[in-house]
Amino acid sequence: MDLKTTFKRFFGHDKRPPIQSDEDAYLYQDQSEHPSEGLNIRRVYALLRAAEQGDIQAQSDLFTDIEERDGHIFAELSKRKRALLTLPWSLQTPPDATEAEQKLAREMEWRLSKLPGWRGMLMDMLDALGHGFSCIELPWARKGDLWLPSEFLKRPARAFTMPQADLDDIRLNRGGADGEPLQELGWLVHRHKSKSGPVAQSGLFRVLVWTYLFKNLSARDWAQFLNLYGLPFRIGKYDPSMDAAGRNRLLRGVMMMAREGGGIIPSNAEIQLVSPAAGQSAPFFDMVSWCEKVQSKVILGGTLTSQADGKTSTNALGNVHNEVRHDLLVGDAEMVAETLTQQLLWPILALSGKYDPDRAPHLVFDTRERVDLERLMNVAIRAQATGFEITREWLSEESGIPLPQAGQTVLKPLTRQIPADAALSAAVQHQMAALSVPQTTTDGVQQQLDAAPQLLAAQVAAASEAMLQPLIDRIKAASTPDEVYALLAASYPSLNDSALRDLVGQAVFVADVLGQQHG
Repeated sequence: MDLKTTFKRFFGHDKRPPIQSDEDAYLYQDQSEHPSEGLNIRRVYALLRAAEQGDIQAQSDLFTDIEERDGHIFAELSKRKRALLTLPWSLQTPPDATEAEQKLAREMEWRLSKLPGWRGMLMDMLDALGHGFSCIELPWARKGDLWLPSEFLKRPARAFTMPQADLDDIRLNRGGADGEPLQELGWLVHRHKSKSGPVAQSGLFRVLVWTYLFKNLSARDWAQFLNLYGLPFRIGKYDPSMDAAGRNRLLRGVMMMAREGGGIIPSNAEIQLVSPAAGQSAPFFDMVSWCEKVQSKVILGGTLTSQADGKTSTNALGNVHNEVRHDLLVGDAEMVAETLTQQLLWPILALSGKYDPDRAPHLVFDTRERVDLERLMNVAIRAQATGFEITREWLSEESGIPLPQAGQTVLKPLTRQIPADAALSAAVQHQMAALSVPQTTTDGVQQQLDAAPQLLAAQVAAASEAMLQPLIDRIKAASTPDEVYALLAASYPSLNDSALRDLVGQAVFVADVLGQQHG
């Protein structure tokens, strides 16, 4: 059964698919019991084991609490999510795409970009980084000749379950122990494998839950420490002869100093303030710092891009960590693009009768890193000088500079606006023609030969001044004849090999004449 038939079977020709019924409203409301309250190791193990059997409700509620209550985890996850939102995307057609296929891709690219809530949907999809999956409900509506989602409705992970017989089958948490299968074409289900295993065990929060627990235990102990030792400890001393009433007044005075900051005591009593030893809070800070470094490594692959302290961080190490982050970004983009292609783009094309399994476009994110154009051009020139053939298409792709299209104005270098190469060639040819004119006397021929080098040198210098000067420094830097030839070829792109050889031959002739004259 194709996608269009399936859509009609479930939704009808002109009807939106059902989103939810009144009795199912509880599935789509945030009714978290906040299992992070009173969390301990035993409870963590219990809810993780339940998730391994398909019951992910408690685990999902805990994971939601972790992202809301741990500022460091929230910040690092936001970096990774928002990095993908900055990437440009496009629809890629087959290499031999026809004009009609390219037109369809451009039209669908525009349509997708105008869908309401597109960027928010991408952000919701990336919840799968932590949970392992993210489900977005798709109500469809007809717009012109296309069926398109009218909105994207994110549903909480707690509303789903997995049957024990197949822990990778995501179902609605209703209709029995094994749940209810998701309606075809009614959902966008993004699975994001941050680690191997069934879907309930593939999210980053399965790893982060332990550092969250240890950090919160340390923060709790630190709060208790501050409650006890944050202020100097007050000790009241009394004389053994003091009666019970006097001791009670002293005790009230000590307690009043804690609340009011002052008080009175009998003259024969004494209050001593004992401050805690310095550095007693260091272990709590060390534990929190260690937990956050592990969290950064889990989410971003390193710590130097988020917790550089100026001591252990270096530029080289920072570059390595940035490369790791780019690898993560590429992986995230590829998984999201695959889901959007198969579960959104292709169904839209199929419902519109424009889907060809072998020729359909697919969505891609541009994950290329920004390149140093000057360095790239130097590499290209040196590679050509050694005889390495480089295509315009490769250079365009690496540099990000698009190839000119029909009807576009192509910029030309300023040096090419002056036909200096033609002027130089004309000057040389003029002198060669002058030398080849028959002369009536030997003296006349000798006079022509004597005057030719000076005249030719003057004309060559005038014609080549604007053309050759920019190349002199670059030619001096060349170390081999091949490099010189490559520089000349790059400087005169309008000349083919034959014309370039003629130009070089004319230059050699001029040099030979001048050499003989001065020799």
